[in-house]
Amino acid sequence: MNKIRYDDWALTIFLKIVATVAFLWSGFFWSGVTILNFYMFNTDESYRATGFLVASIFLLISLVLMFLRMYIIQFPFCVVGSVVYLIQAGELIDAIESYTMRYIPEIAILIVSLILFILHMARVISRSMGEKETFNTSPAESIIGEGITVNYHKEEKPAKAKKEKKSRKEKKSQPKPEYSLDQENKIDE
Repeated sequence: MNKIRYDDWALTIFLKIVATVAFLWSGFFWSGVTILNFYMFNTDESYRATGFLVASIFLLISLVLMFLRMYIIQFPFCVVGSVVYLIQAGELIDAIESYTMRYIPEIAILIVSLILFILHMARVISRSMGEKETFNTSPAESIIGEGITVNYHKEEKPAKAKKEKKSRKEKKSQPKPEYSLDQENKIDE
């Protein structure tokens, strides 16, 4: 799991702050007020309060996972929470238009979640492609024998055996044959 978790940088921290502020305004404060209002005073429509409560719990889980940098896991929680929240909020906004500024900032949480998810997926794909490229370009063990490596991506010329150069002293110090060519021919016969 730690392989796919990345360090935060300025943009991700800023996005998390925006999501937190939007959650505190819409998901915590106004959702809490709405939940209390429907459960205490308008019990006929308490299903709306239940919807807001479920949505707020999902959004809170998403926000916690966002701060734990588990962007792949938090995205589905955010989508489910946002859909339930916006359905409930849409019914109230249709009835009273002044509620728009109370509930619509929750969309910022969904947008932030989507951006963080896309950034994270881009990092994961980039990293896996880099690892694949490194694997593909690294020298491979030969099937001929151990210790022999073959690099299939570079054309290498086989190394030529170098002749050892003898110094002049070694050339002069070599013993000369004691017989002549005529004698050598007689030996062969």
